[in-house]
Amino acid sequence: MAEGSCQVTTGLSLMRRQMTGKETLDNFLRLVQSPFKQQFTTDAFLASLGTSIGVSTIIFLIWCTLRPYHQLVYAPKLRHADEKHAPPMIGKGYFSWFAPLIKCKEDDLVEKIGMDATVFLRFIRLCRNLFFWLGLLGVIVIIPVNVTCNIKNTTKDPNWKPNKSWYILMSPSYTWGTCMWAHVIIAWVFDFIIMFFLWKNYRAVLKLKRAYFESPEFIDSLHARTLMIWNVPGSYRSDGGLNKIVSMLKLRQSLDSNEKYAIGRNVKELPSLMEKHERAVRKLEGVLAKYLKNPDKLPAARPLSKPDKDDPQVDQETKVDAIEYWKHRIEELEKKIAIVRKSIDLKDAMPYGFVSFPTISRAHITAKAAKGKHPKGTSLQLATKPQDIIWDNLVRSKSSRRWKAFIGNLFFIGLSIFFIIPNALIAVFLSNLNNIALIWPQFQTHLARHPQFFAIVQGFAAPTITSIIYLLLPIIMRRLSAWQGDITKSSRERHVTHKLYVFFILNNLVIFTLFGTLWSTIRQFVQVAEGNGVNWQTIRNLRFGDNAAVAIFDVSTFWITYLLQRNLGAILDLCQVVSLVVKSFSVRFLAPTPRQKIEWTAPAAFDYSTYYNYFLFYTTVALTFSTVQPLVLPVAFFYFLIDSFFKKYSLMYIFVTKVESGGTFWRLIFNRLLFAAGFFNCVVALIVWVRFNGSTACAVLPLIPILVIFKIYCHKKFDMDLRYYTRGSDRDSILSAETFNQADRLAKRYNHPALHRKLMKPMISGKLEHLLPTLYGSRDAPTRGAISLDPLSHTHKKLPTAGFEIVQEEDMDFANFKNRAEFGADHGAGGLYGDDYSISGAMTPPVGFASPANSRPASPNPGAMMHGGYRGVEYYPVAPRSPGLRNSSGGFPFGGIHDDSRSETESVQHLLREQSNDTGYDRYRHR
Repeated sequence: MAEGSCQVTTGLSLMRRQMTGKETLDNFLRLVQSPFKQQFTTDAFLASLGTSIGVSTIIFLIWCTLRPYHQLVYAPKLRHADEKHAPPMIGKGYFSWFAPLIKCKEDDLVEKIGMDATVFLRFIRLCRNLFFWLGLLGVIVIIPVNVTCNIKNTTKDPNWKPNKSWYILMSPSYTWGTCMWAHVIIAWVFDFIIMFFLWKNYRAVLKLKRAYFESPEFIDSLHARTLMIWNVPGSYRSDGGLNKIVSMLKLRQSLDSNEKYAIGRNVKELPSLMEKHERAVRKLEGVLAKYLKNPDKLPAARPLSKPDKDDPQVDQETKVDAIEYWKHRIEELEKKIAIVRKSIDLKDAMPYGFVSFPTISRAHITAKAAKGKHPKGTSLQLATKPQDIIWDNLVRSKSSRRWKAFIGNLFFIGLSIFFIIPNALIAVFLSNLNNIALIWPQFQTHLARHPQFFAIVQGFAAPTITSIIYLLLPIIMRRLSAWQGDITKSSRERHVTHKLYVFFILNNLVIFTLFGTLWSTIRQFVQVAEGNGVNWQTIRNLRFGDNAAVAIFDVSTFWITYLLQRNLGAILDLCQVVSLVVKSFSVRFLAPTPRQKIEWTAPAAFDYSTYYNYFLFYTTVALTFSTVQPLVLPVAFFYFLIDSFFKKYSLMYIFVTKVESGGTFWRLIFNRLLFAAGFFNCVVALIVWVRFNGSTACAVLPLIPILVIFKIYCHKKFDMDLRYYTRGSDRDSILSAETFNQADRLAKRYNHPALHRKLMKPMISGKLEHLLPTLYGSRDAPTRGAISLDPLSHTHKKLPTAGFEIVQEEDMDFANFKNRAEFGADHGAGGLYGDDYSISGAMTPPVGFASPANSRPASPNPGAMMHGGYRGVEYYPVAPRSPGLRNSSGGFPFGGIHDDSRSETESVQHLLREQSNDTGYDRYRHR
């Protein structure tokens, strides 16, 4: 009997669980079309407004207090930029940073921060000014129209509570009939205002670009008069073959002997070896920094690690002595690199090359003539700066590039579809916490007990998670674009911006807004199809347009709270909070290497693709909901107003442009803004069609072809002059003619950097130098770097410090290393610091560029520092010139780092070492 009762109880429990599961599923399926709860939305809006203003103000005042005393963090360019590129000095006052921003005009910005940064700031000002006028019209026209029509249509509803639904009065939630003509008219007015601002800024950007073309730096640069050719067929892979390809363009001006040609050479596995070597160096530095963190009390056991995955000589399953292994691995890779460099065959040509012209205008005329043409299947364009080229992608075949582009696009589509799921969950649950209670009934108790707390959570949760996605996706998109075959870093960044923009418009705007409507419509369609069949009347009964319009109304207030939270994000960007927290944590609790400490003091590179995507997405959101919830317009203006000053300060004093592209982002910005205007027109047409009639909605549709015509006009009017400088004369070669004819070795300067770039050496702190003999064993007298202290000694055994670069703690500053390629390449080298190897035309820096601190310097002393700052023994003297260091007070404390203040013994030692090298590659070996 007991056994039977147990079975009955178990069966009833199972049935109850099945019923509960079915009810939960039904509740979940119904949630996708549940409207937002108005009280929570109002509270979330007030919470977002309060936190945005209050918290942002507090953080801003803290920043104003800290900024004068932390210029290493908040004004690094004052210390590192040369006199020509240094921004204006800032006083010690809490608000003294504001005056230089106002006084520094756009014409000065091009020289100080570059064309890319100037175009970015102009884009922000464009958005600021645009939303000022649109917001003014929204407050004066749209809100009164919506409020009047809503009050007229809701006075008959006894359940209407204006005190709880004040923001609904501003939207067309209860507006229909002839009132919708106001939305049609405002759409026309908005579009013409947008086109006016775009046209005005297009002209301004063209003016800036012409000034950029005529600047001394551009005129003297090699890339300005060089063409890049790729997909070169095998029979044309020679300097003469490149000449024949260019001759096929049939230019009006015939080519002469002044053009210089350089076909690419096969560097074999050299780039891969260089990457492995750099990885090994950083690995050894990390192992030593961690092991020697407390030099007075070393760990009892030496560190162990797994061997390099690319090292076939060591069993991957075993652990090795990390200190010995990585040192040996570095030496082994250096030997391989030296062997490969010696074995490079100059006759082994690759499918790419470069053509350099004596004048800029002739190069640009040739590039313009080649536009849309592919002689012998090749592709031609103006060359970018050498450090902007992705060399590995230049050797790809057309078929490989097309196939990877196709697969990459499929992956991008799949990723966009996959993210519909988390975005749908955000839209259903986080934007309205009441929906969680329907799935989890116990949550309703907590919700009723703490309504204000959960209102704040609701205001923060969805925008915060959406922002986290922003941080992860650029990494994926950047790798995807490079894998698809982009040949320059600047084109890769533009494609990253495009992918990010499409992704967020699809997922975070369209799907986020309409997921519930799409889901419910599909469910109804399936039920109808299974029952009575499908016909036009059943499709009309689904009322997809009406449901979509209601969904747009419901979600509109979320975007107000979202944009309000962006103000907090803007001030956090200025404060460098994430960077400061990570660095402080690493210094206190981890063991940073000397190289990391040096890199932390360098100006960070500005991530244009991510920030362009931010602002384009905000602009599209604000335009989309401008007539639905007009409050979004002044909120967007307020955001761009604040960030226009914050980003100007950041680009003038904190960030650098990694590789200058000459403002090539502008066309992408222009096209996306036109798309945003067209998308706005479609939303207005949908709402007018639902709330009035189709004929009135059709009055909006002509705006889309008008936008297309405007795009074509701007393309024909501005684009050619924006891209090509064909109005020049032989004046553009006067300053550089001598250099072009005598010193312009195109084959070396536009060649793979793996052929010439100096190898990194492991860095170790000077206070730990005495421990190296205990780690590797003392086998000879002490040395400085790889050079014996005895100037007559040339045959010595390998020493414990051989191959290491000893850096004193006081010298771990980017100011001492900024002219070395391994540090400067990622932090704005090429003009900002007064040693512009890219402008002089070098693909790889001249010998002195990578050598100011290549091994251990002499013991620091005031006299030496006054004459040149930190230098290594592999120092190459350069003619004295204007100093490049600038301290926080505006002075130049050390003089130039190019003066040769070595003793006679040091100079003789340096010359003997150079003369003893059989080849130029021997200096990459450790002694």
